[in-house]
Amino acid sequence: MKAFIAALAVGAVALMAGATAASSAPSKQDLLVGYDHVPTAADRAAITSAGGTVRHSFSSINVLAVNLPSAKASALRSQTGVSYVENDAIRTPLGKPAPAPTKTPPPPSLASTLATSELTPSMSNGLYGLVTTHAVEAQAAGYTGAGVKACVADTGLDTRHSDIAPNLVDTYDVFSGHEGLHATDVFDLGVQATETHATHVSGIVLGAINGTGIHGVAPNAKLYEARVLGTQPDGSVSGETSQVMAGVQWLADQGCKVINMSLGGGDRSQAEEALYNQVIQDGTTIVVASGNDSASQVSFPGGYQNVLTVGAVDVNNQLASFSNTGAQLDLVGPGVDNLSSFPAGQGRDAFVTAGGAKYSALPAEFSGATSAYGINGPLVACGLGQAPSDCGGAAKGFVALIQRGAISFAAKVDNAMKAGASAVILYNNVAGSLTPTLGTTTDAGTPWIPTVMLTQADGTALAAAAPATATAFNIAMAWNYDSGTSMATPHVTGVVALLLGKNPTLNPQQIELILDKSATDLGVPNYDTSYGYGLVNAQAALAATPAP
Repeated sequence: MKAFIAALAVGAVALMAGATAASSAPSKQDLLVGYDHVPTAADRAAITSAGGTVRHSFSSINVLAVNLPSAKASALRSQTGVSYVENDAIRTPLGKPAPAPTKTPPPPSLASTLATSELTPSMSNGLYGLVTTHAVEAQAAGYTGAGVKACVADTGLDTRHSDIAPNLVDTYDVFSGHEGLHATDVFDLGVQATETHATHVSGIVLGAINGTGIHGVAPNAKLYEARVLGTQPDGSVSGETSQVMAGVQWLADQGCKVINMSLGGGDRSQAEEALYNQVIQDGTTIVVASGNDSASQVSFPGGYQNVLTVGAVDVNNQLASFSNTGAQLDLVGPGVDNLSSFPAGQGRDAFVTAGGAKYSALPAEFSGATSAYGINGPLVACGLGQAPSDCGGAAKGFVALIQRGAISFAAKVDNAMKAGASAVILYNNVAGSLTPTLGTTTDAGTPWIPTVMLTQADGTALAAAAPATATAFNIAMAWNYDSGTSMATPHVTGVVALLLGKNPTLNPQQIELILDKSATDLGVPNYDTSYGYGLVNAQAALAATPAP
């Protein structure tokens, strides 16, 4: 200890001797420090003496999360009693941009339907996951997760959402340290536009049956939620490994028996793995997304041995193109075109009507919303929309039809706005659907006009039909479609809650064995690295679960 402090002091003197260092603050690093003993007051004092701070403490695994001047890291590594020092890696949500609904929303709009009635799960809507995982049969048999604490470590949450509030018990914001029913509320925090992820994930796990909207796999489970991913100054959403760890530890301390982690990153962490192993050993199942990089190895923390790692399949039980695969994959869940809860007003019901036809569409990220009546105007074909003049000098208030290509979506919409468009219909230049982004929340301070995107086939058909007018709908609602291993993971978490509802004495090892043996086998018979043991099967898993 003394040698460490002395080495740091020498480094400090050397830094002070340099003119450059004297005129600017040294760069700092966030690190995870593992000790061969429970960190002591002296260990903390050494960090402070080095100009650092202790950000989090994980005494059960002998780890401190610290912020330390970069120049002092090497001296820290050589300190007696320090087992390892590693970077505090970044974790991010593992959702994909909202894809097209699997079926044209029913008229007058999906938004009005969800606001007035409970959507019945079917293979032709975004609740197909409840059908393919046989959660529908499990719920009909009376298994709903009642009495189970099903928990989520994620972004901020719409704590007052009609699908979330009935089951919400408590939340914790790692960034502020605040705890309480609305501590992570996205509207209270002002991050409702960027932190939509947790609301969608939580709805899949345990969205309530309440006569409106959607419901989840375990609709009577109780939710505890930790905000471990936050909005950064550049508008991105992420959190450091230690922040995720702190949230997971809080959830475990609340008595959570299953924790959903639809997040990940590329860096392995010895400290993180040790904490999760401890939490699992203490009786909590951790379910983690495999990642969305189309990679042959899963993201971390999904890559750790003892967590349950989940990949994604579509409505036809085909592996999603983005789903990471690899030897640590355990199961797959429905993760393409999933409909779930979203912060109020942030979800979108997008479609286009023109010439008597109706076209399903995708909302552009950050684009403006419309009323339930949409925005109607003369349809003007603007080609690639590379300049305002591409729209031909049309009178203001028209609806611009623009093909993808050559320049960014944001530049196309900006040009249409300068030309006087009231809405933009984009369409793809290759087969398949695509969710466009406008990149920023406004167009240099001006709100973006409503912008939606059609497939290549629909856009080409619309352009060929050349109707005189078109109506673009981008209706704000409290639900949204989303894709990703982030959406597959809560399907498995919900099934774990169903099993615990039947037998609360199950430990994580027993749960994993039941899920693996009862899964609907896909791909190569038995285990393979693309589908793991197969698609989680709630009905079969419950049948294999012994009574307590």
